[in-house]
Amino acid sequence: MNQRPESRKFQKEKDGKSIDLFQLKNKNNTEVFLTNYGARIVSFLFKDKNDNLVDVNLGHASIDEYLEPKGNFYGCVIGRVCNRIGGAEFTLNGKDYQLNPNIPNNLLHGGENGFHTKVFDVESTGDNFVRMSYYSKDGEEGFPGNVKVKVAYTLNEEDALEILFEAESDEESPFNITNHAFFNLNGEGSGDMLGHQLQIFAEKYLPVTENVVPNGILEPVENTPFDFRNVKTIGQDINAENHQVILGSGFDHTYVLKETFDSELLHAAKATGDLTGIVLDVYTDQPGVHLYTGNFMDETHTLKSGKTDGRREAFCLETQHFPDAVHHDHFPSIILKPGEKFTSTTVFKLSNK
Repeated sequence: MNQRPESRKFQKEKDGKSIDLFQLKNKNNTEVFLTNYGARIVSFLFKDKNDNLVDVNLGHASIDEYLEPKGNFYGCVIGRVCNRIGGAEFTLNGKDYQLNPNIPNNLLHGGENGFHTKVFDVESTGDNFVRMSYYSKDGEEGFPGNVKVKVAYTLNEEDALEILFEAESDEESPFNITNHAFFNLNGEGSGDMLGHQLQIFAEKYLPVTENVVPNGILEPVENTPFDFRNVKTIGQDINAENHQVILGSGFDHTYVLKETFDSELLHAAKATGDLTGIVLDVYTDQPGVHLYTGNFMDETHTLKSGKTDGRREAFCLETQHFPDAVHHDHFPSIILKPGEKFTSTTVFKLSNK
C-alpha cells in the first residue's frame, strides 16, 4: 500500500514551465507528495493502527499518466469554477457568457482546460509547506477577468494538511475552488471503500435535476439515504431505491454546512477506514462539502500501487460553494469582484481510531 512516488518521474516541461514533485514531512513521519501540475496531491502517507505506513490518497506513479488525454481529477485543484455549471452558460451584469461544455449539457470542474491542466508556479517551499500560484487570463475557458490564484499546502505536527486558497480578479467573475483528493483510508489499491464509516455534519443537502445540477432546493437529509448525521457505512444506502441516489449513480451531492460564506472553520465530516482504523476529519470555512463516491471510476487508470481504479474504490469530500450558484440567487454568491480578496481554508486531518 505504501508506494512513494519518485521525483525523476515527475520532472517534465509543459507550456514552457517545469513540473516537479514536492515532499512535505513532519516529525511523526507523515508525508505528503504534491506536484505543481494542477497543484495536486499525489500521495498522503500515514501510519495505521498497526504502525504500517499507508497511502490514503489515490494517484499515479508518474506525471505522464496525469498528462494523458484520458487524465482525471485525482488530487488536483479545480477552478475557475468547480463542480457543474448547468447549460455551460451564465449571465453576469447583463452579459451572457457561453462556455464550452465538457460533459453533456454542463461545464464540469472548470472545463476541459481548467486548473487541473495547468502548471502552477512554485513560489516557495520548505520541509512542511509549498506555495504555488497561477494566473488565469481573461477569457480562459470562457470566463471573464484576469484572476490570480494562490494555493498553499502546509503539513502540521498534528498530521493535518492545511490548504489555503487565495484569489483576486480585475473583473467580476464566477470563482469556486476546491481540492479533489480521492481517499481510501484502507490504502490505495485495497479495494472498494464501502465499509468505511462516514459522518457528515449537515442537516440539509442539495438535490439535483436530471442533468445532475442542483434544483435550488435545500432539502433536509432526515429520512433519506443522504442522512450521515449519525455514523454509518458509505455502502449502507449507496444503492437505495431513491430517485436522487439513482440520478447520481450513488452519492454525488453537496451537503449544506452553512447558508452564508464566512471565515468560521466548521467540522464538515469524519471518515474511518474499516481495515486500518485511519480517521480523516475534514474542516472548512466553505458553505458546502460535496460527497462523491467514485461511481464512475471504471478501471481505466493505473494507480501508484500498480492496480487499476475500480468503481467506488475512493470517496471525495470536496469543500466548496454550492454548485451552479450562478443560476440560484439564494445560494451564497461565487462572484469574485475587483478589489476583493477571496480566502478560504480546508483541512484534511488524519489520526488513528
